[in-house]
Amino acid sequence: MWAMFAQFKSNVGSISPAYFGVGMGLGGLASAWLQAASLYPGAAGVAHALFLLTAVIGSTVTLAYGAKVMFQFKLAVEDFCDTNIANFFPGFTISLLLLASWLDQQNFALSAPLWSFAAILHIGLAISVLRIWIVHNVEITIANPSMFVPIAGLFVVPATLPDDGSSTIALFCFAVALLFWLALLPVVLNRILFHGQLPQQFLPTLFVLIAPPALAASSTAVLSGAFTPLSEGFFFAGLFIALLLATMARRFFALSFHMSWWAFTFPSAALAGAALTRYAMMSEPDLGAGVLAVGLLLIATLIIGFVSWCTLRALISGALSNADRVPPSA
Repeated sequence: MWAMFAQFKSNVGSISPAYFGVGMGLGGLASAWLQAASLYPGAAGVAHALFLLTAVIGSTVTLAYGAKVMFQFKLAVEDFCDTNIANFFPGFTISLLLLASWLDQQNFALSAPLWSFAAILHIGLAISVLRIWIVHNVEITIANPSMFVPIAGLFVVPATLPDDGSSTIALFCFAVALLFWLALLPVVLNRILFHGQLPQQFLPTLFVLIAPPALAASSTAVLSGAFTPLSEGFFFAGLFIALLLATMARRFFALSFHMSWWAFTFPSAALAGAALTRYAMMSEPDLGAGVLAVGLLLIATLIIGFVSWCTLRALISGALSNADRVPPSA
């Protein structure tokens, strides 16, 4: 029995905060399908199933990481103090925000309190992560697109604003997200373009560059009640990045599977959600916009389905281990 307990403690020690990206990716896809349901009611069943799966997997990962905190506290502290690994903790609150948005559309009374709790917790996590960057003095060669995860989460707050949610919190998060996205973007581009290639395991995080503009488009649409020219500008910026990354498809297909592949998922879903919001808010039907929105949704679904299958295969074969942890920054 003690041997089994020792094995359990060893196993939970290998759990990385990057695993929170699973719930984030599934939740993002579920939100996109829920947006599609406003146009095509048959899509609602897919959205609800994905949200339930998000809740189950998110709860499982949270409990597993809670066990790591309890039995491997030193390793958990090391995760939180690492300038690379800490970027993935906000995936937990992003999943909560997405679930709160779903519950709000189902008219659950607790959706607004859950959204407020998740929003405030995300603000706290974002502050903590930014403080880690400052205190630990991130070197330019360590900077990578995963640094946008906490920033993207701040955009998720207004994008998921429920009917009874605080517009003050939403506007606060939007303003902070916009500031740090625009401030951090030149730094990350400088790293990517002029300081050597990203490590192979970090190449999927290039997709994270899509998330901020896509979520900014959805956020401005929610806050203003219309898909304004500013929303269009944000959306097209995200679409351009997606097209640029599409030209690198051969490099992505050549990669070995790691949990960092989940970086492909949430940004793809966020762009699809923004496209669907854009189409739904058009004053006049636009066939091209509709085809683009549905196409992006199908692409996001295929990406997340493939990554989910690879993850399940790795889990069954026992390949998910310390080798799948995000490489530490030091």
